Amino acid sequence: MREAVEALRKAADQGEGAVVARIVEIEGFSTRPGDDLVAVDATGSIHGNVLAGLAADQLREAALSLLAAKTTRPALVTIDVAEKDAVSAGLACGGRARMLLHPADAIPSELWRLLASRAPAALLTRADGAIVVDREANTYGASPGGWPTAEATAMLEAGRTESLRVHSPEGEALVETWVPDPRVVVVGTGELIEAISSQATLLGWETLSTGAVDELGGLLEWAGVTGALVVLSHDPHVDTPALADGLSSGIGYVGALGSRSTQSKRTERLLARGVTQAEIDRIHRPIGLDLGGRRAPEVALAMVAEILASLHGRDARPLSTRTGPIH
Repeated sequence: MREAVEALRKAADQGEGAVVARIVEIEGFSTRPGDDLVAVDATGSIHGNVLAGLAADQLREAALSLLAAKTTRPALVTIDVAEKDAVSAGLACGGRARMLLHPADAIPSELWRLLASRAPAALLTRADGAIVVDREANTYGASPGGWPTAEATAMLEAGRTESLRVHSPEGEALVETWVPDPRVVVVGTGELIEAISSQATLLGWETLSTGAVDELGGLLEWAGVTGALVVLSHDPHVDTPALADGLSSGIGYVGALGSRSTQSKRTERLLARGVTQAEIDRIHRPIGLDLGGRRAPEVALAMVAEILASLHGRDARPLSTRTGPIH
């Protein structure tokens, strides 16, 4: 998505036309195929990847037609991908995707600023226009009256990148949220750092580590509210201030390695520093899901899996125990 956002910011700065495209409905496809948002500029260049490139020609044609029409209204495009084509392109199976194309100049440019700064953001679209909502419920664009801003804020707080159709007397609105992938900050040393980084990389997450508390402030700022802090150190001069700084930073996930005895001693030290019990209860301690592994890659997998579940508001139980839609 980063490539698309940069292209849209550039188009806005230079006053050039561009189209924003994103999948709003999907059938089939065992995994979501491609980026959550792509851009098509006035030359027909596509910035980002959708449907493993299988939709490129159809997407380009629809986008250029939309630009030529000089309209502010969005267009819905349905793309069917046959099983054979999907498998040849590396997808697990075929399916159907409905993509909403929107002239970029009809969307408040604040959306690109928020996404470029890795801040969660929501776009609310109706036939009569669009507005942007940030995580603090600030709105940009038209007057927020009659718009489902509460639904947008709730989706952002839940940390989900998704879309939802909302019906109201003012008309149907599409609420789309984008929450950046987590950036992981690891405090400590040892083989687990490389294992965590490897597991995170598989998900497209970035990881930075440090053994010095005085470097942590900049790393927490780099990670942002959608990030994760993993404290491996057992040194009281490192782990306690690191956890306190992480909790006060508002980072989305805070976890700490260590036995229950170690966790208990940390709790005492945090309370002595003035950290409240409610804040301490935010710490995942001991960190990780109970997967049973003891080797560094297995422990790292348990940690990263818990981060993923936590940031999506899930309890990490088996899919076989769920009823209703899987996702």
